[in-house]
Amino acid sequence: MRWKRIARNFGISFTGAIFTGFIFGLLLRLVMGIIAFFFPHMASGFHFSGTLMIVILGIAVTLANSIIYTIVFQTSRMSLIQKGFYFGLLSLIIFGTPLFLSNPNNELFGPQAPLGISLFSALFFIGAFLLVWSIERITKWMEQSNGRLKLAYISFAILVIPAAVMLFNMFLEIFYEMIPAIIENFSR
Repeated sequence: MRWKRIARNFGISFTGAIFTGFIFGLLLRLVMGIIAFFFPHMASGFHFSGTLMIVILGIAVTLANSIIYTIVFQTSRMSLIQKGFYFGLLSLIIFGTPLFLSNPNNELFGPQAPLGISLFSALFFIGAFLLVWSIERITKWMEQSNGRLKLAYISFAILVIPAAVMLFNMFLEIFYEMIPAIIENFSR
């Protein structure tokens, strides 16, 4: 029964992550557009293929983050708002801080830094609240029938490996790319 419950919880989280990741990817593109509007010299142009890649990245990142959410927060008795806030804060600390300090493509240091860091930080919290809300809604919907719960197990079977690989790659990137970039940025 324990493994069945674990597969169910992760399956529900993965299902919620697909929906949330799509929205997160679009919001990520919007944030980039806002920064490009205020700092046109940083704009690389709007391309459908670029937006599609950002949306796919949003889904992949949210799938990976849903593993952390499921392990740490899903069965917690905290309110939806508390879960969203603490999960957003945890995501910002684990993933946002190395991202900001590594300064990818030299885009986060300079006059655009306050706007960029503020918007991206807010996006960590928005993404967390969206994921928590989505998982709560899907949980209630799926628990209404055994037929719907089968969708959670199917979601788990299909998405557990891609989500785990993405989470593993995110941590690899932190340790093998971002931390060396942070050290280089601050050793100059």
